[in-house]
Amino acid sequence: MQVIMGKEGAVIVAKPMGPITASEMDEIESRLNELSRDWSKRVVLNMSEVAFIDSAGLELILRHNREFAERGLKLKLCSLSEITEKILSITSLLPRFEIFPDTTSAVRSFL
Repeated sequence: MQVIMGKEGAVIVAKPMGPITASEMDEIESRLNELSRDWSKRVVLNMSEVAFIDSAGLELILRHNREFAERGLKLKLCSLSEITEKILSITSLLPRFEIFPDTTSAVRSFL
């Protein structure tokens, strides 16, 4: 899986391009580890190109969300597909994340 990295002001935007599954998540895990080690305080995970996320993918973003919070950093999600939002809802994980409809609103939430 490819992860497109960008910056909007002081906010890092990571955009995974494809499903976040056990067999496809090495790149996103590597990028999130990098951002955490670099103390990137403001990170948005743009999920617009993630059509599906499996249990391993859920665990990955949940773990990184927790690790970011423990270090005083912020990881926010935006642009969830209907299926991804439903998966987060069914698994009762939706309330554990700050979720925004688009990148702009997620970035602005840091102000």
